[in-house]
Amino acid sequence: MTGMKRLVVVAVAAVLASAAARQAPFVSLRESVVHGGRQFRGLVTLTVAGAPVEKRYVFRVPSRWNGGLVVGAHGGSGGSNFDRYGQVIGTDETALDDVIGRFAVANGFAYASVDRDGAVSARDGAALTYQFTDLVVPEVAKRGAGPVRRKYIVGLSMGGGIARAIAEDDQKAFDAALIIAGAGGDVVTRLDRQTRMAALWPLIDPRAHFGLPLTDPKFASYAEAVGTPIEARRLWPYTGAGAAAAAKRPPTAAENSTARPVIPVIEVVGTWDDLVIRELRAYRDRVEPKDRHRLYEVEGVWHMSGDDDGVMSFQYIAESRMKLDQDVADAMGEGPSYLPTVRDAFGHLVRWVERGVVPPPSQTVKPQEPLRGV
Repeated sequence: MTGMKRLVVVAVAAVLASAAARQAPFVSLRESVVHGGRQFRGLVTLTVAGAPVEKRYVFRVPSRWNGGLVVGAHGGSGGSNFDRYGQVIGTDETALDDVIGRFAVANGFAYASVDRDGAVSARDGAALTYQFTDLVVPEVAKRGAGPVRRKYIVGLSMGGGIARAIAEDDQKAFDAALIIAGAGGDVVTRLDRQTRMAALWPLIDPRAHFGLPLTDPKFASYAEAVGTPIEARRLWPYTGAGAAAAAKRPPTAAENSTARPVIPVIEVVGTWDDLVIRELRAYRDRVEPKDRHRLYEVEGVWHMSGDDDGVMSFQYIAESRMKLDQDVADAMGEGPSYLPTVRDAFGHLVRWVERGVVPPPSQTVKPQEPLRGV
């Protein structure tokens, strides 16, 4: 072979290899050792609106894998996470590490999550989650030296809405769902809550009514509208101001959940969560079949646990973007934790799926208190 022909062959091979790399779903994959196993991070190509888009991902395989895979669906719309002062501290493929990611690996489960970064609807988020799961399953199986036997979807906030959509999907792509402070519980209740909040909040907004006594009946009316007690009032400005601002924008159509899960579902929420608590109680009341769903409420907990580093992004938004008082942001980080209940609930979910052990009935517990009875 002449020198020129050899150069042409090498050049063509390089082009083909480059094209193949660009077409491969896992564009990059960096391996590292983490506590309890191995971690893989990089970019994966998923399809959004018919076009290929690169998304950040992470998956971990424990040293002693039990064959189960937990897929985490983060809250919000994805992208960067911030500390309270606006500094970027991470991106959303690792947002659920505090909540379930590290816990899952420590208990023998593989864990995987993708940063949706812009997919904000439950339907779009579910589609991306399905794509990512289909791609990551063989990767986990290859590195775990065995098939994935069970798949669990765990979603927080907006990710909880995605997990809810997956749980109600007839294709049963997952074996069970754990939903934490999940969106999408009941559209009718949400619209009622937002309408009443928008009307009532200007009447008790502390910026305009400083010193209004708590005995004023308007406080009781607002507490009933949002579903949390007056004791949670330090947190009200976040959703109250948001509802008042949203009322000025044109309404958007929203598809309601079916409240008919096809796989076992356990939900955990704080009783001070004025973003979703009323909707989740409404979902619990209309869900069918009843024996396929549980709702565990944790007293005094807001939308996120104070011990979850994700709460710092809320604090940053509250102070810097919404211009709310420091006390509101402080309250977000001072509340008790629902993480022990989340992990307790996950254990019950696994036993429910793998051994047929019926979990405790829906109930309210104090922080750190184990779930009671069967």
